[in-house]
Amino acid sequence: MEKEYVGEVFSELEKKDICIEGALFEDCIFEYCSFDNLQLRNCSFSGCNFIGTRFSGLSFERTQAIGNDFERCTLIGVDWSLISDERKRAMNLLPFDRLLKCTLRHCVFYGLDLTKADLSESDLAGSYFDDCILRDARFCESELIKTSFAHCDLSGADFTHAKNYFFSLETNRVKGARFTLPEAIELLNALGIVIGDE
Repeated sequence: MEKEYVGEVFSELEKKDICIEGALFEDCIFEYCSFDNLQLRNCSFSGCNFIGTRFSGLSFERTQAIGNDFERCTLIGVDWSLISDERKRAMNLLPFDRLLKCTLRHCVFYGLDLTKADLSESDLAGSYFDDCILRDARFCESELIKTSFAHCDLSGADFTHAKNYFFSLETNRVKGARFTLPEAIELLNALGIVIGDE
């Protein structure tokens, strides 16, 4: 790595149309920063905390991330599966430990093991969790409109007070998953069951 940042605090940075190349960030804090059209090349992020930070037009190349926390952040259209190589995934090392109260619209989590991941109170509209392991994951109070769950293991997942989810009970494993009314009625609609007095 050309540049190393360990334990640094970056506060209220605003950067637009920049490329960061060959940098390592370890145990750093990014608070209330804004990055527009940020390119990351050959970078590494490990154990960093992102608080109230916004990423727009984020792209990355040969970049890795492990065990970072995101709270109240905005990350639109991020393909998380691209910043987690197969070797690290096999060791259950993910780009993030938490994505709490974040805006994560149109993100891709394809094929990741997200066992016990905390995605509570997040806006996940239009995101893809296909072929994911989501055992005991938390989606409490999250927005899930047009979010795709196909061929997932959702055993023990917590969807209490989540909104606008719709997925197949036949192609996903849902034993022990928790849901609340009235949203859970939509799961019966997916089975073709009609509920009503008509």
